[in-house]
Amino acid sequence: MPTLDELLKKYNIDATVNPQSGPRAKLLSQANRMLEQLAKYKTEQELDGVTTQYWWAPQSVDGKRRVSARYSGKVVEGMAVYADNTLEAVKAAVDTFRKLVEESDDATWAHEEERRKKK
Repeated sequence: MPTLDELLKKYNIDATVNPQSGPRAKLLSQANRMLEQLAKYKTEQELDGVTTQYWWAPQSVDGKRRVSARYSGKVVEGMAVYADNTLEAVKAAVDTFRKLVEESDDATWAHEEERRKKK
């Protein structure tokens, strides 16, 4: 029988992030999850999918793949780039977003939080 931790990992559930967590914690947690997922891949074909469940688009267009930071199921405004459709380029884009988030605090994301409340 799998442990609860193994099941949480399998279904991409991060129990350390609760609704009271700020946007920085949520983004950092998501970024780490994306990098963990990318570490399992060997080729860019594995980036392809049917749904947008990760920070990278499920398909590439003209040799580029959109990478966008998201938390709570929504893309963060202004945090989307087009990376070359290679595993290295997509990893680098996610890693750059992660570094940006690490240097931030919750106040950095106040504008994003306000924007989300208005919808």
